[in-house]
Amino acid sequence: MGALRTLRRLSRWRGCVADLVRDEIRYPGRVSFGQRLRAWRRLWLSESLLEYEPSGRDPRLYLNDWERYVRTPFVNGDAARMLDDKLLFHQVCSPHLRTPEPLGWIWRGRWHGLGGPENDDPRGPLFGGDRGDRFLLRLRTGAGGRAIALLRVADGAVEAHGRRFGPDELDELWARCSDHLLTPFVEQGAYARAIFPDAANTLRVLSLRDPETGRAFLAAAIHRFGTSASAPLDNVGRGGIWCEVDRETGELGPAVTRVLDGRLRFRDDHPETGASIRGVLLPHWEQTTRSLLRLHDALPMVHQVGWDLLLADDGPWLIEGNNYSGVDIFQMFRPLLTDPRVVRFYLRHGVLRRRVPDGAATARSR
Repeated sequence: MGALRTLRRLSRWRGCVADLVRDEIRYPGRVSFGQRLRAWRRLWLSESLLEYEPSGRDPRLYLNDWERYVRTPFVNGDAARMLDDKLLFHQVCSPHLRTPEPLGWIWRGRWHGLGGPENDDPRGPLFGGDRGDRFLLRLRTGAGGRAIALLRVADGAVEAHGRRFGPDELDELWARCSDHLLTPFVEQGAYARAIFPDAANTLRVLSLRDPETGRAFLAAAIHRFGTSASAPLDNVGRGGIWCEVDRETGELGPAVTRVLDGRLRFRDDHPETGASIRGVLLPHWEQTTRSLLRLHDALPMVHQVGWDLLLADDGPWLIEGNNYSGVDIFQMFRPLLTDPRVVRFYLRHGVLRRRVPDGAATARSR
C-alpha cells in the first residue's frame, strides 16, 4: 500500500508540473523572451510577472507559481477527494450551508435519480417540479467551469446545446454526458443582476486553517463578474472580470481584466453594462463569512479551501469547494504573504521552503 500511495503521489506531482508548463505555453499575452526569463527566475509564470511586477512589492511576498501548482495541491491530503467530487461535497456540506441539490447523476449516458424516488424519471424534476425552468449540467469532478451547460425548459421541451429535446428525447441529451450532475439553477441577488445579468456572478473565498489555533480564517476574497465573452459563466479564463472584496466589510474594490498586453486595467464599473462595481456592499457578508468559517472548522481534515458562492437576495448558496485555488486572482490586489498567518500556514505545510521578508513593504499606488 505504501508503494502504491507513493506512485499515485508521484503521478499527481507530474500532473501538477505538466499543468504549470501547459499554462505557460498557452498564455496568449504579449511577453518578450527577456520578460519570460525574469519571470522564470522568480518561479512565476509570465502572466504573473505582468500582474505582480507593476505593484512595486517585494517579489518574495508573492506565493510563486511553483509553490502554488506543485505544492499546494497536496496540503489537504486524502481530504482533497471531498472537494474534488461535487456529489460528495454536497452530501458533506449541505447540512452546514445550503448547496444546490443534485437531482440526477448522468453516468455514461444514463440517468440516475438522486434525492428521492420522485427523481427516478428525469421528466419529473425537469417538467413536473417546482424548481424553476433553468437547470445546470456540470461534470461531477473538475474545476474551471469545465463542461457546464445551461438547460432551459420552455414550451414542453429542454433547450440545450443549441437544440430542443422533448420529454421523450432526453436520452439523446444524456448521451452527451459521461459523468455529470443535474442541479437547479440558483438565481443571484439583485446587486449582481444589476452589474451583469447574463452570467452567474460568483464569490471566491480562500480560507485556511491556522496551524497554531486550529481555527479557520479568511485569507482573501474576490468577486467575479461575467461578460458577453464568458456568459453564462463568470470564468476569468473565458473573459470574466474580477475585483477584490474587503474582508471586513464586504465592499467591492475596482475590477480588473486579465492581463494580455502587459498593462493592468482597473476600472470602477462593468465594461459592458456600465454598472458601478467599486463601492458596492455585498449583501449578507457577515452571515456568509461566519457560515463559511464555521463550516471549515467542522471539517478538521481540510486545511485549505477556495470556496465558490453565489449570493442570492435571501443569503448565500455554496456552489463548490476547490482543493487549491488559483492565487493570481487574489494576489493581483495584495500578495498573500503579507499576512503572517498565511506565511505560518504555508510554512507548516511545506509549501514555503524559503525566507519571507516582512510583509509591510510598500507598494506603488495604482
